[in-house]
Amino acid sequence: MQSPEPHTSHPPGITRLVLIQEIRSLLLSPALWIMLIIVSALVGYSFMQAVSLFSQASKTALDYPELATGMSPFSGIFVPTFGAYYLCQTLLLPFIAIRSIGLDKYNGTLKLLVQLPLSPFQLCGVKLVAMICVWLASLIPAVLVILLWKSAGGFIFWPEIFCLLTGHALYSLTVITLAMFAATVTDALPTAAMFCLAATLGSWVLDFAVSGKADLLAFWENISLTGMLRQFENGLLSSTHLVSFLSIALLFFVFTVIWLHPGEVIQRKILKTFVCIIGFVIINAGTQLAPRFVDLTENKHHSFPAQYTTALQQLDKPLTITINLSPQDSRLLDLKQDVLGKLQRTVPHLQVHYTTGTSGLFSKENDENYGLIQYRYANKTETSYSNSQEEILPIIFSLAGITPAKATSNSPKGHPLVTEIPKGKIIFYLALPLFFTGLAGYFRKNT
Repeated sequence: MQSPEPHTSHPPGITRLVLIQEIRSLLLSPALWIMLIIVSALVGYSFMQAVSLFSQASKTALDYPELATGMSPFSGIFVPTFGAYYLCQTLLLPFIAIRSIGLDKYNGTLKLLVQLPLSPFQLCGVKLVAMICVWLASLIPAVLVILLWKSAGGFIFWPEIFCLLTGHALYSLTVITLAMFAATVTDALPTAAMFCLAATLGSWVLDFAVSGKADLLAFWENISLTGMLRQFENGLLSSTHLVSFLSIALLFFVFTVIWLHPGEVIQRKILKTFVCIIGFVIINAGTQLAPRFVDLTENKHHSFPAQYTTALQQLDKPLTITINLSPQDSRLLDLKQDVLGKLQRTVPHLQVHYTTGTSGLFSKENDENYGLIQYRYANKTETSYSNSQEEILPIIFSLAGITPAKATSNSPKGHPLVTEIPKGKIIFYLALPLFFTGLAGYFRKNT
């Protein structure tokens, strides 16, 4: 008599049961509640300081209306407030994510989990979903910030908030998957923590080191976690940075899946890892060939007026700009922010060349052409020393033989507000910490 075939179908609800167990383990972790209390205090402090500084600046803006155009709640209130989240996501969130796998390895639970009728991909997916729940819980102070600012009469432009939240969500997702991978390939929790912090802080150092450089090091700005997050903080939604964030997070997640099972041959793990890296490079290189941008700022800060944008998109020949400025020159930095970035997002065929080395601002102080910018289109050339949009665009239109429609005034709007939120200190410094402390005690007693 033949023995029956082994039953390989998943028991009903096994994935849900494992997810419940993961969430239960997190709820019993003191590290989670300590992180939430710290997040509350840091977000509250950042918010109260931002409101104070914004109110002081608004007093001057109300007396001098021309200054009111620079009063943006997005950059003055929400970006500084979410800076507290950047610190917590970089320094605290990894420890929670490391624990989800590292503790299972330490106490031997992982050997039992890999014997369940779940693939390593499903098992890692469950742990990732549990960590996403942790991140959502950490947004409670952010929701209160928005409610308090709105109740005080503050202005909110929701597309900007969406862009900011998207950036921090992608950054957190990347940090979580990085921490999971670090816990998978190391034997001790402290080692995994050092590995993860080295990657996140190393990205910040790298971003700082290559800032303002025009050489090959500038390539790394495209995959710097801090640099990509900054674009979202500026209200600019870029397909390049969106795909880069997602691909980096996916890369570390797949690495975790590959290296999670202790019984797989090491050579196969290395081969799969190498294939994933090749796929990652191809995906990122492809997205940089045809980037797409969406300006979500209220004042369309990253875009030319619509009439100019339409005219520039008609340029069917390469537009070459040769810049004779040192990368550290403030004029070049202003040129990049005010004109070059907008041109790169608008002109179909744009080439930018730099003729000055990176040895310093005065490296070519004796060069009479220093500061000269050359524009070339369809065998026509014109030069200028200006870095102003009002002078550069007419040069480009003249070379292309285009007369754009007169641009309508797109003067930036300002939203000054003089206010105080005294109950904010009670909420963030007392009420929320007590709330999280009470929840921690409740789950420890009843779970």
